[in-house]
Parts: sequence; structure tokens; C-alpha cells
Amino acid sequence: MRVQSSSGPLRVQAIAGTHVVVLGFDHDRAAMGDVLGFGVERFDHAEGRHRWLDNRLRFPQARRRWGSNWNPFQTFTWADYRAQPGRTYTYRVHTMTGTPGEELTPVSTVELRVRTEEPGVHGVWFNRGVYASQAYAERFENRHPRDVPNREAWRWLSRGLEEALLAFIGRADGDRGQLRAALYEFEYLPVLNAFRVAADTGVDVGLVVFDHPHNREAVAAAGIDDLVVSWRTRATIPHNKFVVASHEGVPRAVWTGSTNITENGIFGQSNVGHTVTDASVARQYLDYWAQLVADPTPGTLNNWVDAHSPLPDPWPAGISVVFSPHTHTTAQDRWAELFGSARDLVCITFPFNFDPRFADQLPGDHSALRWLLFENAGIADAHRSLVTDPETELVACGLVEEGGMAGWAAEHDNPFSENIEYLHTKYLLIDPLGDDPVVVTGSANFSNPSANKNDENMLVIRGDHGLAEIYFTEFSRLFNHHRFRDSLRLAAHQPTPGPETGVEAPVPLTAGHWSDKYYDEPARDHQRRLLAGSP
Repeated sequence: MRVQSSSGPLRVQAIAGTHVVVLGFDHDRAAMGDVLGFGVERFDHAEGRHRWLDNRLRFPQARRRWGSNWNPFQTFTWADYRAQPGRTYTYRVHTMTGTPGEELTPVSTVELRVRTEEPGVHGVWFNRGVYASQAYAERFENRHPRDVPNREAWRWLSRGLEEALLAFIGRADGDRGQLRAALYEFEYLPVLNAFRVAADTGVDVGLVVFDHPHNREAVAAAGIDDLVVSWRTRATIPHNKFVVASHEGVPRAVWTGSTNITENGIFGQSNVGHTVTDASVARQYLDYWAQLVADPTPGTLNNWVDAHSPLPDPWPAGISVVFSPHTHTTAQDRWAELFGSARDLVCITFPFNFDPRFADQLPGDHSALRWLLFENAGIADAHRSLVTDPETELVACGLVEEGGMAGWAAEHDNPFSENIEYLHTKYLLIDPLGDDPVVVTGSANFSNPSANKNDENMLVIRGDHGLAEIYFTEFSRLFNHHRFRDSLRLAAHQPTPGPETGVEAPVPLTAGHWSDKYYDEPARDHQRRLLAGSP
């Protein structure tokens, strides 16, 4: 949901996803003179609660105050990360003037009422994906989730992802229901147990599982050997993570996305679970699953996918399903083509390698803001020199180390990770705030093997504004989280503020000309106008 409004020189747009509401501000530059920043009030209509959104960056005179009525946001975008799905919120955005260290005075005010998204044809659940964060460090003192009472840390990290997956499995309807799944990493016992419970209530359960010792051990521990109809042995990488739910033999819905059934997949690295409640889409997944049961060789499956999952050109409105492996890497060509087609904004995640089809598009000038988020800092750093356009930004995931920022808690490594620590999603957003948004999401990394070797599945959804806004708000949350941490890492040659170095931390907020860069620098100017919905 997107809502815009203006009052005098101030214009605001709210972009509501499920758990995130992004606010974009714009303001007549000539009237910015005494404006110290923007203050934001939030009213939660479900709970009857009001609060000012907090700002971790403060005026030095306001050391004991956190609210943006004392410490305004000196940026033209902010986000509320504490929203809940399907709720109504009212936001009041103010330009703030006055004296730093005192409660500030609102001047211009814009009020927006929004309702966050909730599951419909599409259901989308992103986990928190930020074990390494100030929020986790302060809330749970960096303790392992198993050491936090009442599963509170597990629930915070899951952010509804585990619960949604268990609910999807649990909705199967006794002896009239069927569940068919193809799973790569299959180790988290509560999910395995959910399949056992479903089967014991009469649901017909059939699982195709990657033949790996860890999966074998977990299946044996859960006592669900009888539910595995095929151990996948002959694929290059059987990388699917989907479940099809049917009723009386008729497919109704599918669970897919990037989430492996492991502690790291659900609670550690960033992942998404995505349901589609559509009989046609579910039928395509069920037909594909029927091929996987036979444990086909790559060549055999290539032939079937070529015949039954052709790539439409152009991508039509609605939902398209792309299975792998095809014989050729055409799918990878098409993802790169989409990447280059954006007019205003493209967002993409790279948890593994960076294909040359994308790297070759880094140089030159481009009309769109291009935000690329990488798991691997080495890969991001190796390609920064190719960027010649200030509107293209490469950000690597990371954390705030001990002493990395004065007044900040140290952030700890993801304790579940043996490989991918921060970012495991695979999605591409083309003009998510435009008239013709495209969302590409699923299990496939944007790589050649994901196109022509591995078992994979991807959704291409065109023209669904609500869905695009959910994905955009979640991308924005992670991109901005890691953008700041990446900037600290890249500035590591400078003395680190704090007691060890004796270097004073820079004053975060200023009463001076803080806003000039948002008008003068092309990328900031473009972002300001785009997120506020300005012409």
C-alpha cells in the first residue's frame, strides 16, 4: 500500500509492506532554512498506542532523549520496522525547528493513514535476518537463542517465518489432503515433525529429499523415513525448497522461496518464504514434483523442463513459473536483461557469485537507481571500481565489531552459519514503486548452474503493486542496515572512535546545512524524489 500527501513545502509518501513501513520525505529547498530534520509520530490503532519514532543519532545536547521530537531524522527517508501485518497505522511527519537539546517545534505536518499487507493470493514472510544487530545485542545481550527463556529470541529471529511454514503444513485436511515437497536441506526437527503429525492425521505426504547424511540423520530422528518417496541422488544440486498442498487430489497452493529447513535458514541468514494460493501455479509445481520423484538425470530433467517450462517473452502480467534445469542458460540471460531494463529502481541480492552478465552492466550512466546487496564483501569490493555512475551502489553485508562505533554494542556473528552468514535470498525487483513492477523470487541464485544444472524454481510476478512493495520494504530494511555497516568497514583505515583509541565520535546531528547533499548529489536527489513520490 502506498499513500501520499503534502502540506505547504512538505510532501510525504508511506510505502507499507507487512512488517515495514518506509516513509519518504521531500521539501521545498528554499524553505529548508531553519529545519533541523523530520520528526515522526506513529499511532497504532489496534493497540491504541502512540509514540515518536526513535533516532539512534542524536544531538550532543540531548543525551538522555531518543525520540525524533528531540533528535529529528536528518535524512529524507526513514522506516518503521515494528509494524505488524494487517494493521492500520497513522503517521504524522513534521518538519522540526528549535534549539538542539530542547524538545523541538513542529512546523509543517503531513498525516498519513496506512494499512499493512497481509496474506492473500501471495503470502510473504521474511525472517529477521539480522542476528548481528544492535536490536539483538540490546534485547538479548547477544546470548544464543537457546539461552533466552520462553523461545523469545527464536520468535524474534523467525519473525513469523517458522510459524507460517508450520501453519502451511498444518492446514492439510486429514485424509482428504495431500502434501508434496522437494527439499534441499531438511534438518530442522519441528518442521520434520509437522510432516509426521500431518501424516498421522491422514494426510498423504510425499517428500523428495536431497540424499545427504545430515538429511538422512534428521529424517531418522524424526521417524519420517516412510514419508520420503525419493532420495534425490542424480541432480547436480537438488536446490528446491517447495511444498505443494492439495485437497482431494486438486493442487491449491504452494510454499516456495529461499528458506532451507535448517536453523540457519529459518533463524540466521536472511530468507523468505512465499506462498501462492493459485490452482494453476500449484499444478505446475505438482507436475514438476512428479518428475523429481523418479530421480531423473540432469539430461532427462533438462528435456522435460525445456518442454514444460518455456520462458515467455515478454513476461506477461500475473504469475509466471520458471523451473530448472533448462538445457541452456537462457534464464540467466533473461534475469540480466530485466536488471538492465529498470527505469527508476532495481534491487537485487547476491548471496554467492556475481555473474558477468550483471558485472558488465556496472559501467556507464543509467537512469535508474541500482542497489546491489552482496553476502561476500570480497566480491563487492572487487567490482566497485567498475561503477562509474553515482546512482549504482554495491553494499556488502557485515556487522559492527567491538569498538567499531562509539556508544554501540558489539554485534556477534550468526551462530548457526557454516557458510552463508547474512544473506541467502535470491530476488530481483524491477521498478517496484513504478507503474509496471516486476518481482523475481525463488530458490535459484543468479548464476549459470542455477539455470542449466540445478533443480530450481523461480516466480516472476508482474504488475502486483502490493507484492512489489512488500519485497521493496524488506530489501530497503536490509540494504540500509548493511549500508551503514559496510561504510564503517570501508572507513576502517580511519581511527575508530571510542575509549581504545581516544578518538571522539563525530557529532551525529548538526544544526547546520545538513540537507544540501540531498539536493546536490544526483543519487541522493533521485532517491529523495522517488521515495517521496515527487515529480
